Amino acid sequence: MRLRSLARPSLWGVLAAALVFSTAIYAEPPVAPHRDPSFQVDARDAISFLASDELEGRMIGTPGIDKAAEYIATAFSKLGLEPLPGLDGYYQKFELVTRTDPDPEKTSLKIAGKSVVMDKDYVPLRMSGQDPAKGPVVFAGYGVEDPAHKYNDYEGIDAKGKIVLVMRFEPVNQAGKSRFAAKDEDWSFNATIAQKVRVANEHGAVGMILVNPPLFHDDEGMISFSRRDGVSRIPLMQVTPERADELLKGGGAPDLKSLQTQIDEKHKPAGVDLKNTEAEMSFAIRQTRSPVANVAGMIPGKGEHADEYVVIGGHYDHLGHGGPGSLAPWSHGIHHGADDNASGTTAMMQLADRFSRLGPQPRTLVFLAFTGEEEGLLGSQHFVSHPPIPLDKVVAMLNLDMVGRISAEKLLIGGKGTAPEFDKLITDADKELPLQLGEFGKGGIGPSDHTSFALKKIPVLFFFSGIHVDYHRPTDTADKINYEGMKEVADLGERVVKALCVMPRQQYVGTYDASGLAQAALGPTSGPAERQPSGPRPSLGAIPDYAQGEDAKDGMKIGGIMPGSPADKAGLRQGDTVTKFNGETINNMMDYTTALGKTRPGQTAKLTILRDGKTLEIEATLAVRKD
Repeated sequence: MRLRSLARPSLWGVLAAALVFSTAIYAEPPVAPHRDPSFQVDARDAISFLASDELEGRMIGTPGIDKAAEYIATAFSKLGLEPLPGLDGYYQKFELVTRTDPDPEKTSLKIAGKSVVMDKDYVPLRMSGQDPAKGPVVFAGYGVEDPAHKYNDYEGIDAKGKIVLVMRFEPVNQAGKSRFAAKDEDWSFNATIAQKVRVANEHGAVGMILVNPPLFHDDEGMISFSRRDGVSRIPLMQVTPERADELLKGGGAPDLKSLQTQIDEKHKPAGVDLKNTEAEMSFAIRQTRSPVANVAGMIPGKGEHADEYVVIGGHYDHLGHGGPGSLAPWSHGIHHGADDNASGTTAMMQLADRFSRLGPQPRTLVFLAFTGEEEGLLGSQHFVSHPPIPLDKVVAMLNLDMVGRISAEKLLIGGKGTAPEFDKLITDADKELPLQLGEFGKGGIGPSDHTSFALKKIPVLFFFSGIHVDYHRPTDTADKINYEGMKEVADLGERVVKALCVMPRQQYVGTYDASGLAQAALGPTSGPAERQPSGPRPSLGAIPDYAQGEDAKDGMKIGGIMPGSPADKAGLRQGDTVTKFNGETINNMMDYTTALGKTRPGQTAKLTILRDGKTLEIEATLAVRKD
């Protein structure tokens, strides 16, 4: 047990009164350091506040994350950190799309000329196309076409120019288990919504209406609009089983339960052309942009290398009440994010505290709390794209993300291969410390903010205590943090930062990037209820520029290339924009992800790219994705 001094003021106490009156980071930001020698960053106080119910999960665009930003800025001020040049006090402000909703004035569904009610009778899907559709309706079973299993729900029906009504998932046996899935999988690729849309497109459908099968899925509920499963070129909506039965009855067909029973028991399609039944679909999205901010402070260096920088960072945003990143998708509870990443933010602040007392180092130290990491490293990407300090003077970046669950004294280190001296530097720093260091990939490409710096060829290190059962769930709470383990992380971090301040300047090494966590290169995948199939998945090795946003219309901009990857071998470059993939038009990252998902390792992909205003045709042989 570690006792805390009751005489030492905590940051919680400092802010308690202020937060009653101020919930916006733009209210009265501390613009200058006000050194308070009695102030210290206490890990328990900091994580308890950042992961409290009051902050509601620190989702971007909410009052909770604004309070977190003010909390961090106040700590920087009391520690005497200086603001970075050109920023608004401790804030690097910019805007992000923080909410995307269906536009209620431009979204509608009519069945047989009668409007039905959004959120009661139907929901639009996030991946829906935004061109209106109107036409006769056909029932196409599960919407599956699988030659390998000699099964085709479109057999005997003509979907061209029509709207297809299809059930989610795929044919099942008497136990409700998929007839197509591999041994260790719940569902095959046929069950994904994206694949159903592809098949509908191939048959000329102009719109798709989904419905939950009544057997085995009667409690499934409607698909959340926050869920991202790819991009559809046709409008895509889900109706209740009751509305689906109305469609079927109006077209002279049996009810949904009877049709599902017939398909599942006989393992034979039961498509129906619904006579004299028409539907009309329209969909549009409405985006909300909100001010957000990275929080930054620095301790100027002293000596001949004072104009060089070591960056110590961690993201302070989280998932709010859930959403696309949640692993408890049906929960609307607060995702507290104590480990992810109140722990890393607090460790960063504790290092700022320690070095504010140690005094100037040979290089300038920059302490950064990033926003928008959970949305795709957006805060760190903004920092390196609009740097208030010269990036060519940044010698290294240390990223702290999820360092609060040290178990058996084990801490994972990433990025040791990004600079020649890092392996020895880490080994020396750990001498006589209780931590047992493991490896989390030698490369600089991974699922956190150090990736943004690695893509700028800045050597990086990553501290991480590992995934746990509470990851991205409401149960990631402050009482589960190993505070003694966090102190050990701070001890190691202090030694590492000191070493980074005196080591000779290192050239970035990209040799190991291709073996990093490849999800950084592949973007979103299907939700938990309709997972991708087993077997090898394709990788191009072109990392999307996540700051571009999923709703871009002018192609998928490449934010980085993994060394040794198919993209690297084919000559793709950072800054290229992919406009076509195997003949399909690519408007944005979601289009790219969908097109890539149609391929298999070993296949040659034909890409059209835009580079410096010129259009180029490039071919790349896809590799196996390494998870």
